[in-house]
Parts: sequence; C-alpha cells; structure tokens
Amino acid sequence: MRICPLCRVAHKADREYAWQFYDERSNDGAVVDQVSEAYGFCAEHIEMLRRIDMESMRSTLAISTMFADAFAGIAAELGRLTPDANFRRERCPACASRDAYLRKNADYLLDLLATSRGDRQSFEASPGLCFPHFELVWELASAPAERELLLEVQRTATGTLLHDLREHVRKHNHKYSHEPPGLEYDAWQRAINLTAGWSPPTQTAAQPEAGFDRPR
Repeated sequence: MRICPLCRVAHKADREYAWQFYDERSNDGAVVDQVSEAYGFCAEHIEMLRRIDMESMRSTLAISTMFADAFAGIAAELGRLTPDANFRRERCPACASRDAYLRKNADYLLDLLATSRGDRQSFEASPGLCFPHFELVWELASAPAERELLLEVQRTATGTLLHDLREHVRKHNHKYSHEPPGLEYDAWQRAINLTAGWSPPTQTAAQPEAGFDRPR
C-alpha cells in the first residue's frame, strides 16, 4: 500500500510507544509522572493502550495499574491547585514522543531526497505527503531545490486526485453509469488520506520500512 511515508513513520512510532510502555515504561516513575502531568493520554493513544490490554492480553490489570499510579499524581496535582490558579496540562506523552520521532524522520527524508537518486525517484512516483506532514517537511526544507521537489510532487498528486474525483462524480450521473469503474473508484478515500493522513495499516510496527520512508 502506497501511503505518505511520514504517516507510516507515525504509525510505527505509535505502535512501538504503546508496546514499550507496557513492556518497560509503565513501572518507570518518571514516565508515570509524565502521564500524571498530562492528566492521562489523548483519546487516540489511550484507545491503543486499551486495545493492547483488553483485546491482545485479555486483561484489564495493566491499564488499571497504570491509571492507579497516574491518578496518585493527578490527585496530588489537584490538591495543589487553587481557585485563582490556571489549570494547565502537559502534552500527551505518546503524542510528544511521536512528534519528536516524526521531526527526526522528516529531516532524514529530506536528506535521502538530496543524496539518493533511487529514493528521489520513488518519492516522485508516490502519492505525495498528507498535508499535515507536507507542512512539517516544508517548514524543515531549507534549500529552494528541496521545496521545489516537494511542491512538484504535491501538485502532481493533487492534480491527479482532482481529476479522479471529478470522474467519480461524473460517473454517478445516470448518463454515464454504464461506464466501467476505473482508477477513480476510491478517489474519495484518497482525498481523505491526503488531507487528514493515512489510517494505520495492520501490523504497522512489524512491517519493514523500505526505500525513502524507512525510519532511523
């Protein structure tokens, strides 16, 4: 499946954080403090942890123990909060870890595009970056040539998708309903992917990374 290379990196980072949290970090006082200071995880990441515990391990012990430890810190934080103080949470620790990993790999992507002809050709033939990650790489690109390549690939991906979306809409007209479906059949899904990011593929963390999208 061809997806935004940084979406692949993000999914891998999420899966690895979740499993490492249960295997190594849930008993680490410093990590539990981070969870307490964030007043828990965001909805996306707590759902990942819930699924590992309840669906993979068939248990609720690990997630209950984690929350018991975290809520001890949360209760202490609330005990120090006064009515005239501002309430402030730290970022979800899994989100912060993923963003740091993404930034590192965005730099790595730019380096590959500048030094590896094969990786550059793979990127040129790709469906582009989702726009949230396009924004990240665009901000990190320091050379005009880097931005020129990013823009060329993104314009091509957007133009191709626009054509397919219009074809998909056209074939819904009864005048053209006899025409067989073509590449435009999933244009609506690709539009979601390009604007919001690709959803996690199955077994993301276990899939080897190849070409320009392999993480460091």
